[in-house]
Amino acid sequence: MLLDSPSEPGQADVLICLDNQQVATHIGSVLSARGLTVAAVPASRMDVEFEPRGCQVVVTHTAMIGRVRSRLHLPVVNVEAFIFERPDHSTTGAPKQFDGAAFVKRVLTVMSDAERRGPR
Repeated sequence: MLLDSPSEPGQADVLICLDNQQVATHIGSVLSARGLTVAAVPASRMDVEFEPRGCQVVVTHTAMIGRVRSRLHLPVVNVEAFIFERPDHSTTGAPKQFDGAAFVKRVLTVMSDAERRGPR
């Protein structure tokens, strides 16, 4: 599943590795709104030959971090670190909230750090 149309097939700034397609789409929209190209692959397909060219960072969840790191050798941002319980959820809205601003800031910081370190 490709969430954004990068300049060349298989190239994107950020790879999203989540099985929940709705969450992956939301995360992709948040990042695309900041001008980043985004590609997504379900976590269940991480074992097939997949080589993301141009990716600087992978967004995934806690249970996938080890597999992603061993397979792709890219910096990882854990999306679960930006999901918080809402103290007022009993009266209004969903019980959890996604901190999109902090998430985007972290992704950009990790990308910047990766650029300074150079290719692995």
